[in-house]
Amino acid sequence: MEPNISAYLQGKIKQAQQLELQLEQVASQKYQMELRVKEIEKTLKELESVGETSPIYRSVGGILYKVENKSKLVSDLQEQKELAEIRIKSMEKQQKNIEDKYKEIEESIRKSYGEQGNKVG
Repeated sequence: MEPNISAYLQGKIKQAQQLELQLEQVASQKYQMELRVKEIEKTLKELESVGETSPIYRSVGGILYKVENKSKLVSDLQEQKELAEIRIKSMEKQQKNIEDKYKEIEESIRKSYGEQGNKVG
C-alpha cells in the first residue's frame, strides 16, 4: 500500500479485501450446493423410471449396497434436497449481506480517499 495513505484508509482497504474473500467462499459453497441439488433431482428423476422390483444400489464411500426400501430412499433424497435448498437460501442472504458491507466500505474508502486527496493536493 502507498505510504501516504492513512492507517484508517489502509484498514478499510484490508476489510474490503477480506470481504471479497468471504464473498468468493460463499459463492463457491453456494455453487457446490446448487450442484448437489441438481444431482439429487437427477437421481430422483431416474428413480421414478425404476420399477418397484428392480434392484437399486446406493453408493456410500467406495461401497455399493442394495437398497431394500425405494420409498425410504426417495424420501431421504427429498429431505436432503430440501435441506440443501434451505442452505442455498441462507448463503444467498449471507452473500447479500457481504455485498452490502462491501459497498459501504467501498463508499467509505472513496470518501476518505477523496478527502485525503484534497488535503494533499
